[in-house]
Amino acid sequence: MKVVCILGARPNFIKHYAFQKACRSKGLECIAVHTGQHSDVDMSDIFFRQLGLDPPAYLDRLERLTPARDLGRKMVFIEDAIKCESPALVVVYGDVASTRAGALAASGLGVPVAHVEAGVRAGNMSNPEELNRRIAELCAHTLFPNIESARSNLLAEGFPEDDIFLTGDIMMDSLLAVRNAHGIEPSNGDYVLVTLHRAENTDDPTRLSAICETLMAGSRNIRFPVHPRTRAALECTDLWGRLLACGHIDLMPPQGYVETVRLIAGAERVLSDSGGVRREAYIFGKPVVSLIELIWVPEMIEAGWEFVAGADTERIRYGLETFTPPPGRPDIFGDGGAAHRMVDILLERYGGEAKRQYGS
Repeated sequence: MKVVCILGARPNFIKHYAFQKACRSKGLECIAVHTGQHSDVDMSDIFFRQLGLDPPAYLDRLERLTPARDLGRKMVFIEDAIKCESPALVVVYGDVASTRAGALAASGLGVPVAHVEAGVRAGNMSNPEELNRRIAELCAHTLFPNIESARSNLLAEGFPEDDIFLTGDIMMDSLLAVRNAHGIEPSNGDYVLVTLHRAENTDDPTRLSAICETLMAGSRNIRFPVHPRTRAALECTDLWGRLLACGHIDLMPPQGYVETVRLIAGAERVLSDSGGVRREAYIFGKPVVSLIELIWVPEMIEAGWEFVAGADTERIRYGLETFTPPPGRPDIFGDGGAAHRMVDILLERYGGEAKRQYGS
């Protein structure tokens, strides 16, 4: 049985690590199609090297276009790869533009789609990730929500219960595998980890300034890996130079996945606008402060382990200095076996007779 997996950005590579391992263990042929959404050394190549991912069978490194033209080109690129491979199904991960393009291309060819991390909702239809995820779900035959609230969302929206499988979070699979492979153990370090990359923050000078001014005004030691988009925005103002001159803030280049896991594991707390980093911090038992109002895992807030500060100065200061979660941390994301459950389900649904039913 052959599966085509659509990759485009860092979160996809992390999820694909666990899925590829599970496919290998079950004898599935796993073909990676990389749209080049993240394609440079810092944002892509290092992940393939560190995680031992098979080189993508198809890779698009062409220059980026406007969003609509870029989506169209991604769809054509993916469609051509699917035609060449004739897979039993196409797997798409998460909520990036490549997820949307892959689901639409496969659906147009009549190839079944499995959507990993389906059903997550922020409730903001102006958010591009929300649109990407919802469109992928409409194309999908098999839906893999990662948390209970995502499963409930899908059921409430009328998706067939027989197509919904709560398997746990595949990012947890990858996190635990990397932790074990590299001997990384959580510890209560003397620094706060900050990550900031979302367009809602980087492209809004008021929000970006408020966040950075609050970080500079504090006294906590901060390690801040700087995303290329964030650096470009900071360099357009005096914020970049002032952050560099701030003695308690360590501006770092973009980090590979192993290095990021080490930073999260060693932090005292984590401030981030990344959905993935916030989940990983929770799994490692770190207080989580969200620098964006978009909430994908309400269970973390309900458990008292995530505080939503957004770009509000006073709330960031509270999150940085005072926020303390309660004792106990619920197991929201499963047990680290999500990828194997997914592969077993896909084999049952699309192997043998099911495969012939879809004309693959």
